[in-house]
Amino acid sequence: MFARFRNPPPRGLTLIETAMLLAIAAVVIAGGLTLYLATSNQRKLADTEMLTTSAVQKISDLYQGKSMTGLDNRTAVAIGALPSSYEAADGSGYNLPIANAKMTFGSTNFSPGPDLGIIHVGPLSSEACIALGKLNLGDVVEYVIVNKDADFTGTDKAALATQSIKDINGVISISAISIACADGSSCVHYYLTTNS
Repeated sequence: MFARFRNPPPRGLTLIETAMLLAIAAVVIAGGLTLYLATSNQRKLADTEMLTTSAVQKISDLYQGKSMTGLDNRTAVAIGALPSSYEAADGSGYNLPIANAKMTFGSTNFSPGPDLGIIHVGPLSSEACIALGKLNLGDVVEYVIVNKDADFTGTDKAALATQSIKDINGVISISAISIACADGSSCVHYYLTTNS
């Protein structure tokens, strides 16, 4: 008679096939994670740029036509220079979306002459430093200085002008900002004036 054909028993994945599937899954997951982190970092940088622009505008509006003597973190927090959700718990300024970056406020101590307001943003990675350093904030920002120093108030306008990456025409060249931000962990300092 006829022999019955049997179905072969089901066969599982071999060890090599399983290893290949795991390797492909790892590559896909790593690629997705890399894309997510890059997108997240870009969003945080864009948010920080927007917050910086907003803070410059609010401080400029508050001190329009007046010396910025007395500008400090308490004043900035009191006028809501940034949304209260960013305010540091100790009132020392604002924590920014970029990791470890903080925005603080102060003023120069010129004698005589009207004081300039200072907005410090940092510490920043090289990429964030370049992005924030080249922001076009208009004539209200007289000087833009990049360094690791957290405080730079005890000087005069001539010294500020020599250290500023914003030239006399109000231009910030890519080469100047790139060189200034090359070390990483730098701070960008915006010196605001109301004389414009």
